[in-house]
Amino acid sequence: MTLLVTTSLNVYAKKLINECQTIDVQINTIKLLDGVSVEMPLVANASDCLGAFEGNNSAFDKPIQNLGYDEDGWLNKEDYNAWWDGPGAFVNDVDLLDLDGDGAEDDPGWILVGKEEQSGFEGGVSSDGTLTYNHEQLVTLNHCKTGDEDNTSCFGGEAVKGQWVYTPPAQNPTGLLDLVGGDFFDQVAIIFKAGNAFAIYNFNVIDLGLDPTLAGDYNFAFTGTWDISETLGSGLSNLSFWAKDPSVPSVQVPEPATLILMMMSGLFCFNRRNKA
Repeated sequence: MTLLVTTSLNVYAKKLINECQTIDVQINTIKLLDGVSVEMPLVANASDCLGAFEGNNSAFDKPIQNLGYDEDGWLNKEDYNAWWDGPGAFVNDVDLLDLDGDGAEDDPGWILVGKEEQSGFEGGVSSDGTLTYNHEQLVTLNHCKTGDEDNTSCFGGEAVKGQWVYTPPAQNPTGLLDLVGGDFFDQVAIIFKAGNAFAIYNFNVIDLGLDPTLAGDYNFAFTGTWDISETLGSGLSNLSFWAKDPSVPSVQVPEPATLILMMMSGLFCFNRRNKA
């Protein structure tokens, strides 16, 4: 994968269009993919968001190895265009890891899963030089509507709201775990691009008292809603997904009644770790 940005970042404005709200993207159902569990209702907002900002995020730095290393991909860059305050998007210094094995804990951990637009889905590619993994499409949009509630195509039209469906494999793919290790993702960043602006929405598992999925654990499927009518206004042109390697190995699992309320943990794979 080649680096697409060769011009100065100054060509991209840093203007805040309309401030995003975590309610813009919601989860409303969850289902454990163990072949037995049923879909459960749920209402939960995104954990955090950034933007909306002017600029074409599709042209920003794309990852090369795509394994979450420092400076590899624009979400792994420090204070990128002054859009966030930290070593990476939605990342603090205490969250940094030594993913590349260079002896320095300076890797934010963001991995590009893929991008979808009118022409279809383009998956990200992760590689350590020996192993390679081609990321698959995990999230699809449907029931897309205009601001007047008319049905429309989800990309390239006038869609400003709709539903999303996240359907991962029942268990984490061996090929990806070989690259990222036994812990799966603990955060996801979803980037909505419309017109000449974009907004980034974050779902964080660790903040909710849940562990990342481990090798052999079952994943969850989700459905939810999205509405960018107040933040971006224009019809959706593309959607991209990034996932972050876990920075916390284990947390205390809450009581079952509390756990049900916390299932807003994100669009990516997670599960409770069995306790001794």
